[in-house]
Amino acid sequence: MATSPVCVGRLRSSSTSQRYAIMLLSAGILAPGCHQPTGDAIDRQLIGEVMMNSEFSENLRALAMPGGRLSGSDNAHLAERLVADKLREYGLSNVHFEPFEMTTWQDRSTKVSVLDHPPFEVEGALSLGNCLTTPPEGITAELAYIGQGSAEDFENHAEAIRGKFAMAREGGGHRSRKMSMALERGAVGLIHVSRLPDLARVGQCHPQPSPEPGVAIPGDAGAKLIERLEAGQTVRVNVHIEADAWAARPNNVVGEIPGTGPLAGELVILGAHLDSWHLAEGAIDNGNGSATILETARALASVDWRPKRTVRFVWFMGEEHGLHGSRAYVEQHAEELDNIVAMINVDMPGAPRKLFTFGHAEVVDFLKDFQQDMAGFRLSEKIGNASWTASDHAAFMKQGVCALSLSGDLGPGVKFYHSTGDTYEQVDLRGTTQSAAVLAVLVRRLADAEPRPTVRLEPTGDEMSTH
Repeated sequence: MATSPVCVGRLRSSSTSQRYAIMLLSAGILAPGCHQPTGDAIDRQLIGEVMMNSEFSENLRALAMPGGRLSGSDNAHLAERLVADKLREYGLSNVHFEPFEMTTWQDRSTKVSVLDHPPFEVEGALSLGNCLTTPPEGITAELAYIGQGSAEDFENHAEAIRGKFAMAREGGGHRSRKMSMALERGAVGLIHVSRLPDLARVGQCHPQPSPEPGVAIPGDAGAKLIERLEAGQTVRVNVHIEADAWAARPNNVVGEIPGTGPLAGELVILGAHLDSWHLAEGAIDNGNGSATILETARALASVDWRPKRTVRFVWFMGEEHGLHGSRAYVEQHAEELDNIVAMINVDMPGAPRKLFTFGHAEVVDFLKDFQQDMAGFRLSEKIGNASWTASDHAAFMKQGVCALSLSGDLGPGVKFYHSTGDTYEQVDLRGTTQSAAVLAVLVRRLADAEPRPTVRLEPTGDEMSTH
């Protein structure tokens, strides 16, 4: 008996062939003439591909390098090549590097000494990003505690911090904004107290390398100093930093699954930042996201899918130092911005929990339908509307492009981001693999959606913060 043709290679017997074909036809995977499976069938294939054949953990292990992936460093270039090689292995098209120029910064040593009798050093202190080397004798001043360092806190303590180090707890605003407000009121620098009891958490505090010192100290050490200040004691500290800043030329890494037909010129972009700080392995932030979209790319390329729109994957460098890679990308691709249906940013994803858009109400119904169809992943019923700008979606958002994000539960390891504890062992491998499956289906639906579910809004001049 003749059977409908199948596109899975030669089968060993006619009876086996018939049973196999019937099974695949009933699943919606094959049909007479070998035409493309339906969207729902592809979605099921994608979820199965990720959950059964995931390479997420292996790719994350390769990217989680001791010393991190500081933009422009040898480790960063190694990571760029690793991602590009994997994309070629997975069969993606147009795999290439897009270089850009930026200033990279790294501290060599940081010392915070409390000038008691005798003096003692605060263990675990780390320089904040873009703080240049202090004079050889360091910078000495009193501490002035200002709570979390909100705008109101700085206003209330404007006179108290003049000529002193402003000391603020983590939270209540970005550290770069706190440094700016401190310097505007005559402070000599910023002491940032980490939420982590025994580790300092770093991050950018100047947009460009600057001489005013900013340091992070562990939470327990900070609490002891705050207790003394609140008791009315005078506390003087000396801050000594040795750091380097240099011109670098990192690369954004790009690969594609080409679209077919009249919508091929439109784009769905899935992006994540590949760089990290230099303290540990950069696994949570953002080896996690980089390996997730690499797994999504693998899954989408492995199934029998010919997207209507082109799907582009981008690994950005320079995020930690001020979103340089995504800004450079938007500038280099300005003529394509009208054609971007959505940019999905994947920054520290973890187990999938909630979808966010950034001011694009027109896409909410599309996302709600998607969320309902992914019931097994238990995504939040509410689609979030966010406005924060501390990651790579911001450059697209500022240009009116629809930006989306999938937030997640990173488990207890999340507390170690931007610290010396950010290692491979802290990542929820099982949960994050689920995010790769969710993103694969979301990308597939955006690439095939008709009509287009988003519009480009008017560009804004809103300032973008740094991570």
